[in-house]
Amino acid sequence: MKIKPNASSNEMSSPFYKMNENFCADFENYIAKKNGKVKGNYNAWSYQIFGKIYAPKNWNLMYKKATYTSSGNLLLSSKHQSLLVVAEWETERKGTHNSEFLIRKKTHTDCLKKFVNNSVSNLNLSEKYILETKNSTSQLIFKLTEILKDLFLSEEIYKIDHRNDKLKIEMRTDKHHFEIFERLITEI
Repeated sequence: MKIKPNASSNEMSSPFYKMNENFCADFENYIAKKNGKVKGNYNAWSYQIFGKIYAPKNWNLMYKKATYTSSGNLLLSSKHQSLLVVAEWETERKGTHNSEFLIRKKTHTDCLKKFVNNSVSNLNLSEKYILETKNSTSQLIFKLTEILKDLFLSEEIYKIDHRNDKLKIEMRTDKHHFEIFERLITEI
């Protein structure tokens, strides 16, 4: 299946449509080079695209962009628009249930949790993130922070969840970050 436009004819001349079309085409080309599969759709205001690659491990990728307004009219309410951009990379890691952890952005209540719960600590790489784990010496944590360092420093990482033999990396970004993903799939 391909990534398809779901735009009205008057949207297709919009620079936002062209920008989203190019983003989706780049994604589709990247996944095709990996002999993967894609699906999804886009228009001038949003896209939701999915990709799956099979080697060296199976990875599912999802990118979503959505523009929300409080009034429902995108053209008249530019002051009240909200943009959501999400990227998720997910893979299965069988037999790794003993090294479960969660890395996420810090909240105000985390200061209290650190005093009560020994499994909560600051991430060494950035004070903006919290690491929740029972096994803080996991090699996977060190490798992920090394590979994803630039995304932590730019605060594009939202959450990394490694539970039930699945690794899920969630970001708030409007970039593909294929070069970082390449390192991830070859080194993890």
